[in-house]
Amino acid sequence: MANYESEKLQETLLDLLRTREREKQLRDENTAILAGIAAMAGANNKRQVFNSLLSVLRKYIGFEHALVLTREDETGSLQELVTTCRFFESSIWPIGNTFIRSMNGESIALYDPSQVYEFQALSPEMVPFCQSVLLTGVKVSSGDALLLFFHSQKGQFTLNCRRVLERFRPLLERAIIDIDYRERLQSLVTARTQELTHSQQRFKDFAKTVGDWFWEVDTDYRFTYISSPNLANHTVDSNYILDIFGEAVEYRKKLTLIFDRQSAFEDLEWQLPEDEGGLWISLSGTPYFNKQGQLLGYRGTAKNITSRKQQIEEIKQARRQAEDANKAKSEFLAMMSHEIRTPLNAVLGLLDMLGGSGLDQKQQSWISQMDQSAQLLLTIINDILDLSRIESASFELFNSQIRLSDCTDLVITQLQDQARKKGIKLSSNIEPDVPDRIIGDKNRISQVLFNLVGNAIKFTNEGSVSVDISRMGNKLYLKIFDTGIGISPEAQKQLFKPFKQADGSITRKYGGTGLGLAISQHLIKKMQGEIQLESQLHVGSCFTVILPLDSTEIAAPETERPVIDIEHLPKLNILVAEDSPTNQLVAKLMLEKRGHKVMIVNNGQEVLDISQHGLNEFDMILMDISMPILDGISTTKVLRENGTVIPIVALTANVMKSDQAAYFAAGMNDFIAKPIIADELEKMLAKYQSLLASE
Repeated sequence: MANYESEKLQETLLDLLRTREREKQLRDENTAILAGIAAMAGANNKRQVFNSLLSVLRKYIGFEHALVLTREDETGSLQELVTTCRFFESSIWPIGNTFIRSMNGESIALYDPSQVYEFQALSPEMVPFCQSVLLTGVKVSSGDALLLFFHSQKGQFTLNCRRVLERFRPLLERAIIDIDYRERLQSLVTARTQELTHSQQRFKDFAKTVGDWFWEVDTDYRFTYISSPNLANHTVDSNYILDIFGEAVEYRKKLTLIFDRQSAFEDLEWQLPEDEGGLWISLSGTPYFNKQGQLLGYRGTAKNITSRKQQIEEIKQARRQAEDANKAKSEFLAMMSHEIRTPLNAVLGLLDMLGGSGLDQKQQSWISQMDQSAQLLLTIINDILDLSRIESASFELFNSQIRLSDCTDLVITQLQDQARKKGIKLSSNIEPDVPDRIIGDKNRISQVLFNLVGNAIKFTNEGSVSVDISRMGNKLYLKIFDTGIGISPEAQKQLFKPFKQADGSITRKYGGTGLGLAISQHLIKKMQGEIQLESQLHVGSCFTVILPLDSTEIAAPETERPVIDIEHLPKLNILVAEDSPTNQLVAKLMLEKRGHKVMIVNNGQEVLDISQHGLNEFDMILMDISMPILDGISTTKVLRENGTVIPIVALTANVMKSDQAAYFAAGMNDFIAKPIIADELEKMLAKYQSLLASE
């Protein structure tokens, strides 16, 4: 019994010794933890935190070297942050399952690291230091951290080492979180401080360089701050802001009203007296309040805007001058249009009459060529005179069923004589796959070809000029080749601008206005096409006109147009008011040729002299616009005021849109332009013959 009690006493004493040893160990560890806390508390960054921690852990974990790896996000690699061995400096480590377990909170002791994925790619210098490894990690919002402890001997890290490391993990995690928070806070403070410094410096720089006058007043409108006592040539010698307006009472009232409304304002302008230079000043301001929303006063700027006022006035004056010049241009163009169209009316009218006078086939061919040339001339005149229409690219296309061969034949025929005189071969060729008929504007296409072929002949002294038309897919290619003088690359850049030619010698030697290519380009763009140019000096040029050709634009074989049976419509009794004897003759011949009865008067007054009963005998009046004594518009207004309902058709060379609007506003029913086109005249007459027949 005594032996049993003695053995039990011995066991109790052993347990007591073990307990005291554990208590001592815990006290030492707690002392180490407190020392670690004290050491890490003074750290300013992660590097200092880990260095402090390693110095404490070295007493309890027998490692030879240590390494701290970090990464900022889960997609990055682990990189060295702190190490006690130079071979591990700047090292980058792969991430496998072992590292992931450790960063998720597990402390791991490796007894054969060479079998672990993360250690299989170590450099030969690192391997001797990694025979035993103890590792643990932490995961925080700012990224991951991994601590590795190395020993050159195997089996050096026991379970007790793992236990000690586990006790230090919460301390490490808390320290890293705190240091991250401090770093972010410090970065934010630094950034905000820099922003404030930059903002203050920016305001100072602006205040130094700006020419404005800064001011601030209280609620009694008394200055609490002004940047300078002088505003332009005006000296501010009063503490009262309203006094800066001097005798300008209306401005004092305006500013007082604005202040009473407690609203911001901009550009309150007033002019200084003449004895102070007459300068213009602009005042702007805004109210400012305290935190409780109580009005403290107003602050703002004053600017010298004299230069801006002068610029605005100069712009207004320039605009008035431009409007006057544009009005003068329009009046000039209208006059020129009238003066050119009037004789051209006689040419076209007499050609129409001559064509029906029983000429032989050869003479008829000549008349046809003359008529086509006159029509083309009329189109060109329309474009040149209506300059505003050209500048705005507002061309009107009149598409119909046409043959491209007719366009080329007309141009070749008209220009063949010029080419022959210069000894140049002029030819044309249309490829078989080009449709026989297309939908397009014959006059416009002919006009473009006339410009391009005419230029080619003009600038070619020997060799040839050719027009080749081909098709590629849904596009037509009209190519004009010449063996002329060519165009330099510099000149090509200016070639399609109005009134521009290659150089001054071109105008002196060859003549021309420089409008042809600009007009041609406008026309082709209106047709949704383009013009390309290839040229070489002293070799020749090739202008290529590319036009879109959709399947819907290929015209079907021409069908017979329904013919209006004019012969069975009643003939008209027409009164023609025209002051030009030549145009009187043309109108009379053209109308009588179609079986109508015609009476001629010389001006609007003679129309009014015909009694109302006499006017009722006429079926329509063709009224010229520009006539002496009484013009066509005034005459029409009087007739309509007197109750005359006879159809009145304007017959004039003034064809601008504004002119036509004036004709209809005066009470005219229709419009026909000079030169009179036979087809247009017949359509207009047929319209009123049909109305007469229906009555």
